[in-house]
Amino acid sequence: MKLAVTIDVEEEGLFSGRYETRGVSVKNVAELPRLDSIFREWNIAPTLLLAHSVASHEPHRDLLLKLKQQWNAEIGAHLHPWNTPPLQASHHPEPVSSELIPRELLDAKLHTLLQSIRQMGITPTSFRMGRFNIGPRIFSLLEGAGILVDSSVAPMRRYHSGSDRLAAPADPYFPDDKDTLQPGRSNILEVPITILSIFPQLVFLLEQLPAPKRWASWLAMNLGSLAAQPMWNGLKQLKAATRLHQRRGGQVLTLYFHSSELMPGGCPQHPTPQHVDRFLARLRNFFEWLHREGPVESRTLSQLGNEFRQAAQPPQMQVEP
Repeated sequence: MKLAVTIDVEEEGLFSGRYETRGVSVKNVAELPRLDSIFREWNIAPTLLLAHSVASHEPHRDLLLKLKQQWNAEIGAHLHPWNTPPLQASHHPEPVSSELIPRELLDAKLHTLLQSIRQMGITPTSFRMGRFNIGPRIFSLLEGAGILVDSSVAPMRRYHSGSDRLAAPADPYFPDDKDTLQPGRSNILEVPITILSIFPQLVFLLEQLPAPKRWASWLAMNLGSLAAQPMWNGLKQLKAATRLHQRRGGQVLTLYFHSSELMPGGCPQHPTPQHVDRFLARLRNFFEWLHREGPVESRTLSQLGNEFRQAAQPPQMQVEP
């Protein structure tokens, strides 16, 4: 099985529900080296998805480039529309759904983000939409921007004015351009974070209900799913989700967490250094268990994209001379 470790490298404050447009703090980025011994021990090549607040902050650029080299990591893009220029007032509360942002404005924000990463000497080819707020509008802009892999789908969840994702695939797929939750013919590989339905039949029944169905999302999220996500779950739940994914033929285990989770006080769950230490110990123990249970190979998002595209190409016919 392949393992994709993705980190949203972003400003602080989002866990408290604040969506500041200016003057945000990115002190947490300096805590990323705390992952070094874990990643080196288990040969983890992570994907660092940079928000504009981080990519445009020059004091952190040398550190990020150093970590990229140390870990054989990938640096991708993470769009926070609320503080990525150009800034424009909206009648909708933040975070505004990407489907409600004018296409031209969304395109300009994406360009600003990608350009800030290019100024680091990197051409990003992987992407995640802030707050998993992916939709046809932003997805339609990604291919023209050179993005080859997206990781903005969180199955079994509803996120900030987005659609329900109860039945979204748990493994990478090439989505439909008009419905990113369904397989199609897009050239962009979608790599969902690993969240699994415990009762697929229940998901089928809930999907048949007419909208709105917020209670159904709550039921599926809290009672009907297993997530292989180290921030949300303890070691037992991480193992259970992984085993379930393997039994169902899962090819890729995709983890995600935030850079701010590495800083004491950076999120409500980690108010003290001891909480951060326990989180890091859980990560280390989980990776150790993964490698002990069976072969697992670390991949960046773009490496997965290359492998899945190659596998999807029909073999060339040999022509007799």
